[in-house]
Amino acid sequence: MARLRLSKRAIGKVSAAVAVIVIVVIAAVAGYMLYKPPVTPTETTTSEAPGPTTLVVDKANELQSVDPAFDYEYAGWEVIANLYDTLITYNKTDSSKFMGVLATDWSSSPDGMVYTFKLRQGVKFSNGDPFDANAVKYSFDRVVKMNQPPSWILSQSLNLDSVKVVDPYTVEIDLTRPYTAFLATMTTMVASIVDPIAVDAHGGVVANATNTWMDSNVVGTAPFVLQEWIKGDHLTMARNPNYWGTPPKLEKVILYYKTSVQTRLVDLKSGFAQIAIVDINHVSDVQSVEGIQIQSLGVSAHIDFIYFNVKIAPFNNTLARQAVVHAINYEAIMSGINHNLTVRYTGPFCDGLEGYDMSLAPATYDPTLAKQLLAQAGYPDGAGFPTISYLYYSRDASVALIAQEVQQDLANIGINVNLLGVSFSTYINKILAGPKDVPEMGWTEWYADYLSPDDFVVPFANPDFPPVGWNPAYYSNPQVTKLYTDAPYNPDAAARLQMYHSITSTMNEDAPYAWLGQFTSYQVFRSNVHGIYNNVILGPANSLDYSTIYLTAT
Repeated sequence: MARLRLSKRAIGKVSAAVAVIVIVVIAAVAGYMLYKPPVTPTETTTSEAPGPTTLVVDKANELQSVDPAFDYEYAGWEVIANLYDTLITYNKTDSSKFMGVLATDWSSSPDGMVYTFKLRQGVKFSNGDPFDANAVKYSFDRVVKMNQPPSWILSQSLNLDSVKVVDPYTVEIDLTRPYTAFLATMTTMVASIVDPIAVDAHGGVVANATNTWMDSNVVGTAPFVLQEWIKGDHLTMARNPNYWGTPPKLEKVILYYKTSVQTRLVDLKSGFAQIAIVDINHVSDVQSVEGIQIQSLGVSAHIDFIYFNVKIAPFNNTLARQAVVHAINYEAIMSGINHNLTVRYTGPFCDGLEGYDMSLAPATYDPTLAKQLLAQAGYPDGAGFPTISYLYYSRDASVALIAQEVQQDLANIGINVNLLGVSFSTYINKILAGPKDVPEMGWTEWYADYLSPDDFVVPFANPDFPPVGWNPAYYSNPQVTKLYTDAPYNPDAAARLQMYHSITSTMNEDAPYAWLGQFTSYQVFRSNVHGIYNNVILGPANSLDYSTIYLTAT
């Protein structure tokens, strides 16, 4: 979810705070260590005979909105990334470097407080309206003013006075603080540039509110336009006739939303779909199928974990949370359920980020210790421990199997668990119901918005959730808050590292979450699909940049 990156989160009008779903790598500035997943694109030569120009993709989860100021989940960020442009993005073959999109050049002041962007001239929105500096200011101000879940990505360093129009093709951005990951935030989907004329003609910008028209309509500058969205069935993107760059080879991309992995497998094997989301439990079903390829993209920053609602009994008791952390059979989940496509990590930061503490081992499966901690919490052998609900949504079979494993593991120490498997939209509504009404524990996931340590702690520990971030545990600790508030703005790399290590040790002692696994990314597609690359912004396991993809004859 995008970010969930959860898996990005997914957000409806009344439920909008998933983590998405999206992986973004920060620039090599201020000493940040870069996470560089291997770039293994499919062959990109166009010497083959031309093939069809309509791509069919089977997806598991449907997006909630196409408004970049509102949507905050990986399914939506993928579509938004193909319909809207940002000022900058990442080099497709070197994720340590930025490249211009709507900006052709940029620079920063020596103190890191002021950024100046030179904009691309002659660009038009898909309806013919002109793109200029005013559109940039309007878009960023809109995000801050609307104050929806992804807004924190920009508002942590911008306010309504930050963006200044220098001339029609120059903008100056004055940061509220010298934020070392600022350029990385400019690549995220919340930083997409919208058409001020179109937005003002359809409701404009209202403080602390969404725009219904923007939820399902798009006027952008990207390679594709939104042609059709039949909710519950499919979404069609068509080539943008007013696109400023090299037109994509695909004329249309049709995303079908099919919750059944068996249906997606049938479509992929038959050739109806050229790309499909294949659950980790079913990768083996296509490993030896002629005409189907599985492309490994390396360990990603997509993580999953279990939350404990720290605001209500019994998990307002730290010892009770610690007991459950040690009651979970992690190896059974990693190898037996996830088929070794996930690896253990010690949160909140995943391995590869600045701040990851290599000296700390992940939590151990230790039923004896779990029973001791449970007794210390006042529940010897589980006596008096209330039956608890475990919330999860139907992303794929592995999530349900993890729920069953956790149910059995907790039964082994005397805790009864009621499994609550729901649809994604119902899941979001329950998470946003407020700390008194959120189920006691549950499964969740996170796709990075941008690969900076603060993106892995603010969403999980922010006391203001909602609307900021993704904190289903409703966890907050003043010590952690101060550390993550100060760390990204500290120019001393050694001091920053120590602050992040302190966050890790404190959060692991507090145990608001049980960290499960860090995912290996892969794509499954027909052999006539070419041009897939490891898009670090979108999270390659679930999202794609369709502008680089083309098809050859079968």
